[in-house]
Amino acid sequence: MKYRILTSVILLLSITLTSSLSYAQNEDSKQEMSVKALNPTAKIYKMVLMNNLTFGDHDANTLWIEPAIPVYFGDKLQLSNFAMIPVDTRYVNGSHRTSLGNIIYTGNFSLQKPFKLWGGHFTPALGPAITLKTNTYGDYETYMDDTWNVGLTVAGIYKNKGFLALFAYTPTWGVGGNKVNSSTLQYVLNYSFKSGTGINSSPLLSYNEKLGKWIVPFGLGVSQIFKTSSAIYNLAVSGYYNAIRPDVLDDMKWQLQVKFYVMLPM
Repeated sequence: MKYRILTSVILLLSITLTSSLSYAQNEDSKQEMSVKALNPTAKIYKMVLMNNLTFGDHDANTLWIEPAIPVYFGDKLQLSNFAMIPVDTRYVNGSHRTSLGNIIYTGNFSLQKPFKLWGGHFTPALGPAITLKTNTYGDYETYMDDTWNVGLTVAGIYKNKGFLALFAYTPTWGVGGNKVNSSTLQYVLNYSFKSGTGINSSPLLSYNEKLGKWIVPFGLGVSQIFKTSSAIYNLAVSGYYNAIRPDVLDDMKWQLQVKFYVMLPM
């Protein structure tokens, strides 16, 4: 299918581009790098490719292209910039069609030095969130796709050696188009071993006022760090069951999530 070919092409391009760069070999252990892959405030450049395949009567797929770039203000404050660029494959009129979706930007302001808590470190974060109507759905654009949104993101990150816990809530309000309000909530629970293997759960819960109900997945995944002389890579595979979902998505019960991280220490 089209989205499988597209995913393979983007993966190969990312590996080729980042492998052409070089840096002094980072001294962080595989365990530390496995935690940094999931930590949004980590001092590291990241490119994440997240492919979400949802199974139902007509499968749907979204490939999220997610660059993460931190910016520092002096030695106290940092802004972690995230873009989520979706490439959607939808079932329309008897066939699957692939298009660019609406791009989401979030910026997390946080202190560079975290607070000490329970033998570990806690970092709160706060910043803006923007949804841009960039989709190319054309004649199969839905009412919910035609929206421009602004909002905020509130997050908390706790880290203790190989353990990482994260909570992020992002409500947005429609300000253009059909002005559809939406929210996301993400939690991450992860433990990484010294080998660089991680066991984690990191589902993305979402709400859209037109659907009238949250999509709430539960599941578990595994990840593995790979270090080379040019970059650090992390591969993660997870499975989720949509325990709560709107009636119109009742057949969409299962998700398969594959993430590929390319990380360049600063």
